Amino acid sequence: MNIQLVGFDKFSIEIKDDVRKICNRLIDKYKKIFDEKSIKTFKLSVDKLRERGDHTLFEIKCYFETTHGLFYAVHSDWKVIDAVERVVEEIQRQIIEKKEKTKGK
Repeated sequence: MNIQLVGFDKFSIEIKDDVRKICNRLIDKYKKIFDEKSIKTFKLSVDKLRERGDHTLFEIKCYFETTHGLFYAVHSDWKVIDAVERVVEEIQRQIIEKKEKTKGK
């Protein structure tokens, strides 16, 4: 599974590694619920929204395309890792919601 990280090239290796670990945890949870073969694309992008002194407001967007649908979330935070965690939590919630909807079918 190829995780596309867009806009993270200016971050430290440690932050990029942490982001990959968070994304891999989400993908692992998805694989337990659905089939790995159903994964098409996983893309996480970061943009700077605003700078205030030495603080930067980041916006994280996550696109997780599967044969079960497109899972999408956006979150902004002053700490990039916190924003990534919130986006992943939202995607995970959507995946569980999708599982519940398809359970009876």
